[in-house]
Amino acid sequence: MDPRIWWYLARVGGLMSWWLLSATVVLGLLFSTRLLIKHVNAASLRDLHRFVSALSLTFLAVHAVALLADTWVKIGLTQLLVPLTSSYRPAAVTWGVIAAYLLIAIQVTSLLSQRIPHRWWSYVHRSAFAVFGLTTLHALTAGTDDPVVLGTGVVLIWLVGFLSLYRLLAGRRGSADTSAPAEPAAASDPPGTQPVIVAGIRSVADKISAVELASVHGAPLPAWEPGAHVDLVLPSGQIGQYSLCGDPADLNTYRIGVLHVPAGGVSEEVHALQAGQRVAISRPRNRFPLVLANHYLFIAGGIGITPMLPMIRAAAEAGREWRLIYGARSSAAMAFTEELLALDRDRVQLVPEDTDGLPDFATALAETPPGAAVYACGPEPLLTSVKQVVVTRFPDRHLHTERFAAAGAAAADFQVELRRSGRILPVPADRSLLDVVRDAVPDARASCEEGYCGTCELDVLDGLPDHRDTVLPPDERDRRDVIYPCVSRARSPKLTVDL
Repeated sequence: MDPRIWWYLARVGGLMSWWLLSATVVLGLLFSTRLLIKHVNAASLRDLHRFVSALSLTFLAVHAVALLADTWVKIGLTQLLVPLTSSYRPAAVTWGVIAAYLLIAIQVTSLLSQRIPHRWWSYVHRSAFAVFGLTTLHALTAGTDDPVVLGTGVVLIWLVGFLSLYRLLAGRRGSADTSAPAEPAAASDPPGTQPVIVAGIRSVADKISAVELASVHGAPLPAWEPGAHVDLVLPSGQIGQYSLCGDPADLNTYRIGVLHVPAGGVSEEVHALQAGQRVAISRPRNRFPLVLANHYLFIAGGIGITPMLPMIRAAAEAGREWRLIYGARSSAAMAFTEELLALDRDRVQLVPEDTDGLPDFATALAETPPGAAVYACGPEPLLTSVKQVVVTRFPDRHLHTERFAAAGAAAADFQVELRRSGRILPVPADRSLLDVVRDAVPDARASCEEGYCGTCELDVLDGLPDHRDTVLPPDERDRRDVIYPCVSRARSPKLTVDL
């Protein structure tokens, strides 16, 4: 065998690994910035990202084996495992060794992403930028003087740099709209809203109506994703928050589901709306996003089915395993059942309480694999029951919840004191504590913004927190020293945090 074959294999393996790794970083940034979200299925982009990353690791192995077998560079196992031990271009080899360790760490945490805390995976995954930089240095300084390599390096550095800058500037704020600008609000509309008309309203279950909203002038409405909600500003000035339950691909109309609660309030006025009537809405916000997973269990109670509808469609379109358990007082109180059964009758379990009793959450969870994403939305007793089963019997499932109260029963206002700056800010019922904190501290840490990752944790110095997160276990729900402001609030009139 020609001894030069190992040198060629080492060169090809190294360059392919570098190029594929760079492609992995680019794909990750494209996914993060959502630049291709309208043209490429999110799950497909995620799968391609994983495949290219694994392929990069495969070529890295080819590169390492060929280096060990090459008799010209004479690199041994010690030089490949321990930085600064190679006599051949020690700095260049060191960049490659460190990058290899980081790449392996990223792959391992990605494989364990369903079993480790999200923030661990996030911290390690960010080192992909360091891996890209180190591998680029390695490729440019390890002895390859081919102009193609230099040119490729310049292009990749520019591309990754541009996308990284775009990511920093644009972020992944759920309310961002990349389709069309919102229509300007009329003088009578609250700031930050746009006018819409009621395109239609129909009954979809006992005391539940579906309301379709369309742009006043026919322009596309802002883009949204499953789990998003809007503020609906009614002619009287009352404001209600409702989950969007239509098709995210249809930007001509929004659809919301509204439960009629007696004794007046927001829902009473919504049910009295007529087609053609003018109202206003905020831009969509998403504090209940659908995370990427291989298996989903959706649990809904009553009107809690509304955010689940687009989530289930997204999971089905992505080819993921999913199942729905939908409970309500009776069959007549279940909304959108025809749509749900049309998606896959075998995956939908309807549990009317008057005939079938309460859903068996333990059995449903037992049928899911470890790492499954469990989404629950409904009244507080349902969420408490689901959470208790997950925490005590299935801690390796990832629970995501969204609470709701009867329309018109708003959360209480309170104040937050930022001790370090001495500022005291009002926290109204329609804003989260995190939103208010960001007004004063724009770079306040946060990730999931639905109370399960723990990234936004703040130390509480005074006051009584109202814990609504899924981070704290049941035996720590009375803690007064910490709060997760993305979902939690205060039981006391004022809360003081170390910020």
